[in-house]
Amino acid sequence: MPFVPAWFNRIRRSLGVCAAAATLAWLNLAPPVQAGETEPMVFIHHAKESAGDTRYEYHWRVLRAALDATTAQWGPYELREAPYMNETRQVAELSNATGLLNTMVLDTTVELEQKLLPVRLPIDKGLLGYRVFLIRKDDQAAFSQVRTLQQLRAFSIGQGADWSDTQILRQAGFKVVTGYAYEGLFGMLNYRRFDAFSRGAVEVLGEMRSFGPQYPDMQIEESLLLYYPMPVYFWFSRDSAGQQRARRVEQGMRAIQANGTLDRLFKTEFSAVEATLRLKERRVLRIGNPLLPAASRTIDKRWLYDPTR
Repeated sequence: MPFVPAWFNRIRRSLGVCAAAATLAWLNLAPPVQAGETEPMVFIHHAKESAGDTRYEYHWRVLRAALDATTAQWGPYELREAPYMNETRQVAELSNATGLLNTMVLDTTVELEQKLLPVRLPIDKGLLGYRVFLIRKDDQAAFSQVRTLQQLRAFSIGQGADWSDTQILRQAGFKVVTGYAYEGLFGMLNYRRFDAFSRGAVEVLGEMRSFGPQYPDMQIEESLLLYYPMPVYFWFSRDSAGQQRARRVEQGMRAIQANGTLDRLFKTEFSAVEATLRLKERRVLRIGNPLLPAASRTIDKRWLYDPTR
């Protein structure tokens, strides 16, 4: 991190917010570290919640590719795993810059952007916002009759207690039943605590492979696709070290988008999603995302993918 003179810190403390903005601008002018000059830049992210948790494997592959693309300019890096922690804990650790965790993947909200520094480039091209449902097999006939949002609201939806989806769905008029353990939500569906578990199209096939054998009465609902805009970003703390990590990752993300690496990773990970889930054939129901910040309401189309077209 670049040296900040003592006099600059005194000015920053006295001027508050304005000086904080000046600090950010000043740091953005500082040149990145050249390879071989320092120890590896360390990126620490949370571990899996359970052996069957495959939700973030793609994101860490993208992060590694972005860091590989910037090694010549920024130097070596190291990826580490912190112990598993839920989203609320991750945000707290990152906001306080404790060092236990310094890198996070999460969909954006107004509140989150006030606390943390996002790299506003959607890692999964917006695909998480296309939602299918895990249901019990004997309920498929009832879901096949759904044509409108009002009809869909007759079913209760399961979600994680601290997931932003919970607020989005509730504000759209859905009855949402929450659980605190990701893996436990599959059991809650099986034991009829709710009617459907809303999952991103990017998540559900891996989840069926992981949890389907344990819950043989669970299936992917066959006819519906619920959509709300939900860009997923890499997040960092707002201190100088976090700013440096964010700059490197943004530079790397833009590089792998330009050279086609991001598209290759995306297709390798999700090529089966469209065909297996038949996304183009589903009835699409759309709701808004009231948590979406203004800066994320318009995203360059090169960073987005619409599986229904």
